[in-house]
Amino acid sequence: MNAKYQKFIFFIIFGGLLLPDFVFAQTTTITPQQRCDNFKAQFKGIYNLLPNYYCTANGALLQGINLGLIFAGTITILSIILGGFWILTSAGNEEQSEKGRKTLLNSVIGLVVIMLATAIVRIVAGVLTQ
Repeated sequence: MNAKYQKFIFFIIFGGLLLPDFVFAQTTTITPQQRCDNFKAQFKGIYNLLPNYYCTANGALLQGINLGLIFAGTITILSIILGGFWILTSAGNEEQSEKGRKTLLNSVIGLVVIMLATAIVRIVAGVLTQ
């Protein structure tokens, strides 16, 4: 064999091993739903039960914020009930009645703040996801 052909065969055999992977890559586009399904397939059993908003970081963050707001709203409603209970059972005790009024007032203010925060989060999430 000629030296010229030996160099050519050497390049074909060993040069192909050194080529980067992107040379052999196929150009396919993956939809976000396929990317989410691939992500969920890595965690069989766990993520199959969860909705698709856990597939993106901003979706998981928004879900965490929503869960926090639901928890805060639940605590606020319970404190409104507690403040009303203290007012009703004060039986002339001004100290307990005042404690119930303060609790009720602060709980209502907290509920308004939570409702405004929920509205702001939903507006910002709607703008960011478009």
